[in-house]
Amino acid sequence: MSVDQLESSIPGFIGQMTGKLTRQRIIGTTVYVDHASDFSFVYHQTSMSSEETVKSKIAFEKFAATHGVYIKHYHADNGRFKDNLFMKNIEEKGQTITFCGVGAHHQNGKAEKRIGDLQRQPKKEKTMSSLVNTEVKPFKATAFH
Repeated sequence: MSVDQLESSIPGFIGQMTGKLTRQRIIGTTVYVDHASDFSFVYHQTSMSSEETVKSKIAFEKFAATHGVYIKHYHADNGRFKDNLFMKNIEEKGQTITFCGVGAHHQNGKAEKRIGDLQRQPKKEKTMSSLVNTEVKPFKATAFH
């Protein structure tokens, strides 16, 4: 299981259906990618702290468990995943983790690619919406005799 994070330079809104609007914003995301199935799990975070990163791990593992999948190993870059809190959670769950070499992000290619896909998605949607929202002149039926 590859895992990586991305941090946004522009905080995003948290979607709400009801209640008082929150001032919290999404500032980053943790992405989990399964090597065998290519399945991705994306967890948006309001901070890039160790606590929030562990919350993302717990949410991912809970989701996986509902589908009968139990995570045994993670592959990550250094950063938050090497923090004591994350490592403690790995140990408590009887899991293992390996890390990319310094500056060797290509070793975590699955997660890096998925992050790139997520970053490019808004550009694709903007391009598609500009095509869809172009002005279309109304069709006039004309009869020929």
